[in-house]
Amino acid sequence: MAVVGKIVDVVRKNSKKNMKVVTLDSRRFAVACRMLAEVVEGDKFMPELMVGIRTGGEYVAREMLGEFPGARLAVVELQRPSTRHKGLVAGLLPLLPARVLDFMRMVEARLLALRPRRRVGRVEIPEEITALGARRILVVDDAVDSGVTLEAVVSSLREACPSAQVRSAVITVTTSRPVISPDYALYRNKTLIRFPWSMDMKA
Repeated sequence: MAVVGKIVDVVRKNSKKNMKVVTLDSRRFAVACRMLAEVVEGDKFMPELMVGIRTGGEYVAREMLGEFPGARLAVVELQRPSTRHKGLVAGLLPLLPARVLDFMRMVEARLLALRPRRRVGRVEIPEEITALGARRILVVDDAVDSGVTLEAVVSSLREACPSAQVRSAVITVTTSRPVISPDYALYRNKTLIRFPWSMDMKA
């Protein structure tokens, strides 16, 4: 509990200048995905295949897909243990005031930053992906925290598709030193995003 108290104190002192929470409803989420696609296009990278990391990355990839005519979509699944347990309090979160929800997100981010980064093993890449023979692959996720999930998928894809150019895109990077830095991101300044599917999204 002493550690939690220290984290809360740090968040209270530094949240305004170091961290913020942005809420994306369905409309703003669609706009953000188009903006991310424009960042990729601006680099003249036109993916033949977009690989969304389920669940959030799949949603982002589906929204971006319309900006890349001819690109195909595939999905890989790789959930962190912390993601599985969040449903325990999901029903209560939307009842809390927005300021409390923002504060809770910042505390959670600080706590997660203290946890050791456990690398994820090799991801099994479905044969339907390797069989496509895509030369340009864009791995898409909603957010990078530690970066271990994105790193695992990107490295596994590069191993499974050695002739392909594999790049990555996310809406936000929430930490200053993830294990992998995505090639494209809308936010790289510790911005925490409340997505339309987030459990603390208020109706």
